[in-house]
Amino acid sequence: MKVNNASLTGESEDILIDTSAEPTRNIFESKNVAFFGTQCTAGEGTGICFKIGDNTVIGQIANLASSAESAETPLAIEIERFILIISAVAMSLGVIFFIFGMIYKYPPITNLVFAIGIIVANVPEGLLATVTVSLALTAKRMAGKMVLVKNLESVETLGSTSCICSDKTGTLTQNRMTVSHMFFNRGVVDASTNLQAHERNQEKEKPDEKITIGYDPNDAAFLDLCKAVVLGTYTIFSYTPTDDECK
Repeated sequence: MKVNNASLTGESEDILIDTSAEPTRNIFESKNVAFFGTQCTAGEGTGICFKIGDNTVIGQIANLASSAESAETPLAIEIERFILIISAVAMSLGVIFFIFGMIYKYPPITNLVFAIGIIVANVPEGLLATVTVSLALTAKRMAGKMVLVKNLESVETLGSTSCICSDKTGTLTQNRMTVSHMFFNRGVVDASTNLQAHERNQEKEKPDEKITIGYDPNDAAFLDLCKAVVLGTYTIFSYTPTDDECK
């Protein structure tokens, strides 16, 4: 029996389940454990369920993801500080002009309306729209570089990031095999850059010079190699019909 733990570890290779293997301290290294959410790719077996619900590995991951605390971004901190300053200035100006109006013996109602007008005039009504549009435009530019932004405020946080700690599972490894080098015309060619990504980059107004390919897509040898790869790739589904189906 073989299982694929790509949903947990990101590794594409199937793992052989060995019931005679000795238990290990790290459950991920155990050869006789199949995890919830993984796939059985070959063979069959009978097992005993010893963890359910939130006690499973995938359940613990879900709990950690839902209970993670989100700290305020630098942009949110600066906006809150700016709002406090503007509020203090607006209230101070309103009170000062109200006092001056009373000194010059203007009607109280007129002084109150004028003070309220001074306070309202100092409110930055376009601040929300300006910040939202700026972050949205930045997120759009990042999307053009194959970066998906889920939270607009995280765009500004990336500008003050000095170190990025990345998890390998599902981030660097996606259970997806890719070609890194090719050999044709008696030479090794770097194929780490995807051809579709290169074509999308060339369609931009200002293509990124770093996204390049080291081969000619229209080269006859390259086309023959791609054709050979396509024709040489096949999948066989193993299926044994029953006696009734044979009849």
